[in-house]
Amino acid sequence: MNLTALLLAVFQIFAPIFSLLVSAPAPENKTDGFTPVVRFVAASDSHVKTFGDRGCTRIAKTLKAAYAYADADKDYKNVDAIIISGDITDSGTISAFTSYVTATDSVLRSGTQRLAVLGRAHDTRTLGADTRSIYSEITGQEADFHRVINGYHFIGISGNGAPELHYTDEQVKWLDKQLSQAVLDAPTQPVFVFQHEHIKDTVYGSYDIDGWGMDTFSKVLAKYPQVVDISGHSHYPANDPRSIWQGTYTAVNDGSLAYYEFTVDNENRIHPQSNDTMCQSLMIEVDAQNRVLIRVLDANVGKFVAEYLIDNVISPVKLKYNHTIRAEKSNAPVFAQDAKLRIKNIFGRYKITVPQATVEGDNEVFIYRISVTDTAGNEIYKAWKLSDYYQPERPDSVTFDSFKASDGSTVTVVAEDVWGNQSETLTAQL
Repeated sequence: MNLTALLLAVFQIFAPIFSLLVSAPAPENKTDGFTPVVRFVAASDSHVKTFGDRGCTRIAKTLKAAYAYADADKDYKNVDAIIISGDITDSGTISAFTSYVTATDSVLRSGTQRLAVLGRAHDTRTLGADTRSIYSEITGQEADFHRVINGYHFIGISGNGAPELHYTDEQVKWLDKQLSQAVLDAPTQPVFVFQHEHIKDTVYGSYDIDGWGMDTFSKVLAKYPQVVDISGHSHYPANDPRSIWQGTYTAVNDGSLAYYEFTVDNENRIHPQSNDTMCQSLMIEVDAQNRVLIRVLDANVGKFVAEYLIDNVISPVKLKYNHTIRAEKSNAPVFAQDAKLRIKNIFGRYKITVPQATVEGDNEVFIYRISVTDTAGNEIYKAWKLSDYYQPERPDSVTFDSFKASDGSTVTVVAEDVWGNQSETLTAQL
């Protein structure tokens, strides 16, 4: 028995116990008027290190929440697949990959396919160019795959382990060929594509300033309006309205099972307090009319925290989730009519608490900006604070870090949405 087989055998002994220790609340019932013909979970960035760790637990939680949701659906009770878009493991060791297999097997039901693609950032870190073959040996799944599930095409493409390449030219050609075949077979249906990195200049996290996008597949995907491209890598929240994008095709960020990250004011890799609570994935369903319903699942609380509906996948120009159009149509956040800043003075240091503003539609309040000026009108302090919109249970206010200021200083605060629109100002005197 080789090392891989031995590890799998050992971990499988403990899998039933592990499964019993993991629980997840059931999300609410399905949207009225939408009856799926295929349902799957899309996740990424579990960063599994060892058997039974946080990554394993969150994969199991996500699957359990998905099954609980499906069990409550009177019309369609299947979860047809779970598909992980890379960084399955934290460092790509054999034991980490076997831990991932055991964690999913402990919960996986018959009829649910386990699929994944490799992320170059973490999954190929230890085994390098051998990762793809070893991964296939452990999981029984090819590193690049093209599967048909309930008549719908699913195409996954894994990062290359070679130091100088994320993906090879041969892989780009392979993807183009698979997409051509899929569209020829089912021209009116969505085709789901999975890779680890976001496609550059699509979803939040994919722009140059964010640092998590790549353009390797941009030209290929642009040829196929049926594509719904799903990726991770950035750890940016999937319930941010910018995490779905439409141009000639559709791109979606599936969040992360590990931790949150953000870009604010051209500063990236921001990790807020309690960022490691992130447990986001996508529940994706397609109905007989080929509409695609995408909901962001937080498995820690068993709650859907955002919903997107793609109602026309074959249109060559898609406008519903086009960022430019949505930004132009969005309205600025609004504070309640009686909203006031709460001020606390602790030995000459001030803390300002702001009531949450509201926005219309699928917009979100992104950040709050504070400015403090002294009696001469000089700005002595400014800062921003995330609204906590990414948390499944949002507080009704946010509090800025304490700062020093003199009596008589003026405090102003504005709320800003994800598109940069700002509210009217709340003002107070210290």
